[in-house]
Amino acid sequence: MATEDLKPKILSQVEFYFSDSNLLNDKFLFTTQQANDGWVPISVISQFERMKKYRPIETIVEALRQSENLLEVSENGEMVRRKTPLPANQNEVQVAINKRSVFVEHLPEDATLDELIEYFGTFAPVNQVRMKKRDKKFVGSVFVEFKKEEDAQKFMSAEEKPKYHGKELNVISKVSYDEYKAQKFGERRGGRGRKEKYRKDDQKDRKREESPKREEKGEKEDRNDTREENEPRDDTKKE
Repeated sequence: MATEDLKPKILSQVEFYFSDSNLLNDKFLFTTQQANDGWVPISVISQFERMKKYRPIETIVEALRQSENLLEVSENGEMVRRKTPLPANQNEVQVAINKRSVFVEHLPEDATLDELIEYFGTFAPVNQVRMKKRDKKFVGSVFVEFKKEEDAQKFMSAEEKPKYHGKELNVISKVSYDEYKAQKFGERRGGRGRKEKYRKDDQKDRKREESPKREEKGEKEDRNDTREENEPRDDTKKE
C-alpha cells in the first residue's frame, strides 16, 4: 500500500489512542502523558502492536501532523500530545461512553480486530471495538463503542438481529451488561459468604455430636478455673 494511503489509517489509530474512550482506560499511556505535560514520544507509540507495521517513523510523524482537532506534534517531530486536556469530570465521560456502547456475543473466535471494526462500521461510525479474551484467546464477545448514543440504540433496536457470516448475534447495552455482572458478582460473593458460614456451623455441630465428653470436660474446666480465680490466695490466708 502506498505511503499516502497509510496515513489516514495511522492517524485514525493514534487518535484513538489519545481519545477520551481509550486514554482514560489505558494506564500506561495515561501515566506517560501525565508525567510529560501531555507529551508522549512517537518512538514509543510506534512500538505499539498495531503500529509496528507502519514504517518508517517519519511516515507516522507526517500522518499525525494532519490531525485537525485532537493531536499536535512537537516542532522536532519526536513527540505528540492532545491539543485539549482530558475533561475534568471523567466520571461523566465514562457514563457517556457506556451509553453509546454495546456488548455483542456469538462472534467466531477466529475473527480479527480489523474484520470486526470493518463489520460494525457498516452500521454506524465506531470509536472502538474491544475483544474479550481468555488466556490471550478471543472468546467471541466484544464491546463496541459507537460515536453516537443514538447509533448504539439503533443498532440494538433493529427489528432484525445483526448477523455475522450468517450467524445471529446477541446484543445488549453496555449498561445492562455491567448491571448484570454486578448483580451476578454480588450473588456469587453473598453465596460464598453464606455457604462458608453454613459450613462452619455444620462443622461445629458435628464436633459437638462426635465429642460430647470433651465438651463437657471443657465446660467443667472453665468452671474450675473460675472458682480458683475467686478463691483467696494461700499467702492471703496466712495473713
